[in-house]
Amino acid sequence: MRDTALDALRQALLRGRFSPGEALSEPALAAEMDISRGPVREALVVLAQEGLVVHSQNYGFSVALFTEADRQEVVTVRYPLETLALELARERITPDDIRGLEHLMAQMLDCYRRDHLPECTQYDREFHQNIWRIAGNSRLERTLHHLMTPYFAYASVFRISRNDLSDRLLEDQHLSFLEYLGGNTKRSAAECVRYHIGL
Repeated sequence: MRDTALDALRQALLRGRFSPGEALSEPALAAEMDISRGPVREALVVLAQEGLVVHSQNYGFSVALFTEADRQEVVTVRYPLETLALELARERITPDDIRGLEHLMAQMLDCYRRDHLPECTQYDREFHQNIWRIAGNSRLERTLHHLMTPYFAYASVFRISRNDLSDRLLEDQHLSFLEYLGGNTKRSAAECVRYHIGL
């Protein structure tokens, strides 16, 4: 029951159903899902550990705030970790993996062009998660999941605020990863990641 509640709440947060800072009522969420409050509280505790919600002794659970400063901190830590993941994935990737990543990128771009930003972010997240998985280092994969989950949850907000972002730039950023993974670029993994995340 807890896992069902956890998955439903995580997806709702990642899809932008709740606003940053919004209070989360355990009784209301339990009633909506037609379950007791216990599994909802357990799920919220896990989401707090993931950084998607915060808990206050006086006010209960609420959606985490994610500021531009938070984003910059994540980007700084993400850079060396995703560089390593890209290097490891290149050694293990298969043609089927490449095709799967190409499909996710196409879906992401289609959603972006139709202004479906939550769905765009979902495909973007899956694109990166697949690379982390292919890298074959479970500790690295878990670390990136923990670091990047809040980032992807609020990615739509920062995409809206970026005047320089276009479907062409989004495509080029992800193509840089695919070209590296396929051995079709002279760029290093670090250079691809720096370009991708705008450093």
